[in-house]
Amino acid sequence: MKKILYGVFGVALVGIVLVFSLRNRNGTGLPVETVAVAPRTVVAKVKASGNISPRKKVEIQAKVIGEIVALPFREGDAVRAGEVVVEIEKKLYQAACDQARAALEQARVQLERAQAELANAQLEFDRVEQLFAQEVVPQQRRDQARLALQQAQVAVRAQQRAIEQATFAYRRALEDLDRTTIRSPMDGVVISRRAEVGETAIMGTTNFPGSVLMVIGDLSELVAEVEVPERDVVQLALGQQADVRVDALPDESFAGRVVEIASSGNKIGDVVKFKVKVALDVPDRRLKPEMTAKVEITTLRAENVLAVPQQAVQTRSLDEKGREVFGKATGREVEVVYLLENGKAVRREVKTGVQDELFVEVREGLREGDLVITGPYKTLRTLKDGDAVRQEKTGKKA
Repeated sequence: MKKILYGVFGVALVGIVLVFSLRNRNGTGLPVETVAVAPRTVVAKVKASGNISPRKKVEIQAKVIGEIVALPFREGDAVRAGEVVVEIEKKLYQAACDQARAALEQARVQLERAQAELANAQLEFDRVEQLFAQEVVPQQRRDQARLALQQAQVAVRAQQRAIEQATFAYRRALEDLDRTTIRSPMDGVVISRRAEVGETAIMGTTNFPGSVLMVIGDLSELVAEVEVPERDVVQLALGQQADVRVDALPDESFAGRVVEIASSGNKIGDVVKFKVKVALDVPDRRLKPEMTAKVEITTLRAENVLAVPQQAVQTRSLDEKGREVFGKATGREVEVVYLLENGKAVRREVKTGVQDELFVEVREGLREGDLVITGPYKTLRTLKDGDAVRQEKTGKKA
């Protein structure tokens, strides 16, 4: 009899479990989406946009003011170092140079005259000194001769300083005359020409920038100049690999590497951005300066690691008993995922690593094949350990 009762009780118990299981499966729990944890490659990248530019370029500016009389090269022309690229009217600077040279010659003549007067004063003083020793002339005459000698010496030194000043002025005039002819400082191509013959070239000053007449660049090495926000620039390092795309060639990408990271940023609105240069490994002739470029810089790469979709990882505040607390900080915050086990959400603390746009590496807390709850986000936001859930959709392996 007891065996029969035990048998009936066991059947009833199994039936109750099946009923609750079916009820949970048929809609009593929260509907969730899941994926099975599996190894994958996670690549962290920093994205930015900017323009294509020669890595080496120079802006040609005038160092003197004057009318432009010759511009031998146009945009796209190749130039070699030392070739004349701009000619400025020379007449005024030639006249100033001639005037400075004449002033220098006059100063030299004046020096010769002062030296002759000094020689004469020296002779006179020597003669008076002899007569004074013979007590032929009084002390007053001797003092006058000495004073005249000293004055002649001072006049010679003053004229020597005048020659130095005249020499400096002549050199400056020669430099200004030479600056009316501007030569290319490098081999390259005229990227842009911003002046025409007949316009006035204006030199820069401390408080006023001069006019840029043209820009010459070396197109044998191109870079993508981009601006990266401060939150991302700390992840960058010289030599990191990058992928560059330009709007003009949407179906192609160009490999590159980070070659320069600015040490100071520019504040644009409320965001501080840093200029970063990515050099293309193999420049393409179809690429032109100022083309719009989009860059993806690979900062970290994790091969064959366990990873889950980013939305699966949640940050939870736990109380002293380890229960989730919403709406207030408890002093203990952890990263967690929720597994689907026997119709319930089971919290699992994890340690994460590299993350990309979709996935995040899980270094501790999960095993391959674990069924992780990935959504909906509205459900994940308030999901707690032990909540009843039902699998609505099974995603592909993470």
